Amino acid sequence: MRVGLIDGKGDLRLREFPKPSPEPGKAVVQIARCGICGTDVHAYAHGGPYAPAICGHEWAGQVSACGADVHDVREGDRVAIGVAPACGGCALCRAGAPAQCTTVLTSMIGLDPMAPPHGGFASAIAVDARRLYGVRPEIGDEEAALLEPATVVTHGLRRTPVREGEPVVVLGAGPIGLLALQLARAGGADPVVVIEPDAARGALAKRLGAEYVFSPEDADLERLLRKACGPAGPELVLECAGVAPTIQRAVDLVRRGGRVGLLGLASTPATIEPATWLAKEVGVTASLGYTREDFEITQQRVGDGSLDLAPLVTGTVGLEGLEAAIERLITPSGEVKILVDPNQE
Repeated sequence: MRVGLIDGKGDLRLREFPKPSPEPGKAVVQIARCGICGTDVHAYAHGGPYAPAICGHEWAGQVSACGADVHDVREGDRVAIGVAPACGGCALCRAGAPAQCTTVLTSMIGLDPMAPPHGGFASAIAVDARRLYGVRPEIGDEEAALLEPATVVTHGLRRTPVREGEPVVVLGAGPIGLLALQLARAGGADPVVVIEPDAARGALAKRLGAEYVFSPEDADLERLLRKACGPAGPELVLECAGVAPTIQRAVDLVRRGGRVGLLGLASTPATIEPATWLAKEVGVTASLGYTREDFEITQQRVGDGSLDLAPLVTGTVGLEGLEAAIERLITPSGEVKILVDPNQE
C-alpha cells in the first residue's frame, strides 16, 4: 500500500506500507478523501519536525474492520478522524478544561502512544477507534474530509465568541478564514470584512458572505476598515492566515479594548510590539484543537446550511499528484482546499 509522507523541506515520498490490520482497540478505515492541511504545506515548504501520524490528518472514509474491544463503531460506518477524547482524570479535566487535556494534545500532534505510523495520504489506515467520529448520512465524502478543519474553527469561535451586530475582520481567505467568516456571520457579526491578497480567494469570500473584501496591500486599508466597521474599528479580528506577520497585524487593526482570536498556525517565530498590545488593552485568545462536542456542533451547522463546505474544495488529486498539489498551495494560485482521493489514478 502506498502512503504519502513528508520527510523534510521539499521532500515528499510515496512509501510502501503493509495493509493495516484491526488490532485490539483499533479500526481499519478505507479512506475516501483526505484534505491537504496548511500544516502539511508548511512542513513541506519549511521542513522541521513533523510526526508521520499527522501527515494527512483531515480524512474521512468507511470502517472495513474492527479489532477486539471496539464498541463505538462497526463495519460499514462512515467516519471522520478527530482528536482522542479527554482522559477525564488529569488536573485539567478535573478543572473543567477537557480541550486542554494532554491526551487530546498528544493525539492532535501525532505523539500519543497509539499514533499510527502514517497519516491519511493512503488508501487505508488503522487508528484508535476512540478517535473516529460518526459522519451524518447527508454529508458527502468531500464535505466529510473538511469536518476536521471546520471543527477547529468552531472551537476557535467558541473560545472567542462573536457578539450580535459587532464588526469582525478575518485575516486570510484560506480554508480556515473562509470557515471563520461563515461562522462569524452565523454568530451575528455585522459586517464581516475579509483581508486577502489573492483575488480568487477574495472572490470566494465575497460569495460566501463577506460584506467587504480588501487586500492587505491597499494603501488606505485602515481608512477602509473604519468606513466599513465604524470610526473605532473592528471589535474582533480573527487571524486565520497562519503567517508570522499577521499576528501583530491583527492587533494593529483591532479597536482599543477589542479582541483578537488566533486561529491560524504560524510555522515561524513572530515579532510583536508589546507596547501596542498594552496600550490597546487588547484581549488575545489562541485556539488549537477541539472537543467531540465541537465536532457535533459543526455537523449541525453543515446540516442547517450555516456552514457551506463544498465551495472550499478547488481540486482533487490522486497520490501521484500530491506533491504538485502542495506546490500549488505554497504560492498564491486561487486554490483553497485540495483533497486527495487515494483511489484516483
